[in-house]
Amino acid sequence: MWVSFNQVSKFYSEFLRDGIKTVTGGERWWDSTISGMLENEKYYGDVLLQKTITVDFLNHKRKENKGQAQKYTVNDNHQPIISKEIFDKVQDERERRALLKGNLVGDRHKYCSKYPFSAKVFCGNCGNIFKRRQWNSTNTSKKVVWQCKTYIVDGKEACGAKAVDENILTDAFVRMFNRIYENRDAFIKTMTANIEIIILQRPDIGETEALDNRIEELKNNLKSLIRFQVNNNVDAEVYNEEYKSISRELEEVRKKRLEHDKVNELKDGLKQRFAEILETINNRDSLLEEFDDKIFNALVEMSPTHFVFNRGVSGRAGLDI
Repeated sequence: MWVSFNQVSKFYSEFLRDGIKTVTGGERWWDSTISGMLENEKYYGDVLLQKTITVDFLNHKRKENKGQAQKYTVNDNHQPIISKEIFDKVQDERERRALLKGNLVGDRHKYCSKYPFSAKVFCGNCGNIFKRRQWNSTNTSKKVVWQCKTYIVDGKEACGAKAVDENILTDAFVRMFNRIYENRDAFIKTMTANIEIIILQRPDIGETEALDNRIEELKNNLKSLIRFQVNNNVDAEVYNEEYKSISRELEEVRKKRLEHDKVNELKDGLKQRFAEILETINNRDSLLEEFDDKIFNALVEMSPTHFVFNRGVSGRAGLDI
């Protein structure tokens, strides 16, 4: 079920809806609880020994084993709840999502979308996000501006970008959209050609399959090594060296495979966003006379390129201003 959800919150929402309680009888499901369930090998019948170790035998104090002692896996220790294939699929999906998040989500995207320009306007000098501010909020001359976060936090010595009146941003988008609309045939032709080039640059299927096969081979090698150690008590130094060697290669191959997924997902996303951009443009039957936040969100959020506002402010869109 988790593999089909894109957020953990949807997972525990299902639990709440079905009245499923935690192991302690509570109704509140925490992210850490679900993450622990997703990575617990006991569900597929194995058990990992020495996850924690005793550091004080007098007080029986234990702590997490972060490499201080060797861990051992006992295969088929008990009746499984799920298959090993499902468990492995979940782990691969968790790694894929973690990699995507690590590459695609940064500090500048941690802001809410309460306002149309939130997380969509960036400084042309330092590249940081622009934040909404209200000047002279207590008198009649108040106005809304957008200002570089670096300037706000670290001062003009760190970034000298000027604040931009929100009206300048809205007017700039109206001009940009109208230029696209007036030249929509050429715009669509160019965007279509670019998207076709991008789609053709997918990872080679044969290479992807080779990586999948290598991952399975390395997994089997690790299982065989652990089983051999348990049954034959191999020298710890020799075992650890071989274990680390296989694990390192497995991690490297998995990263390469996840990069393939990331590239394919990005290209599919671009294709979908392009279709939505076309729909937004084609649904218009006239030029914009004033700023429309719905059109802005549809066009700017979905565009893979950038436009540059005056005063060194950049935003995601398709033309230069």
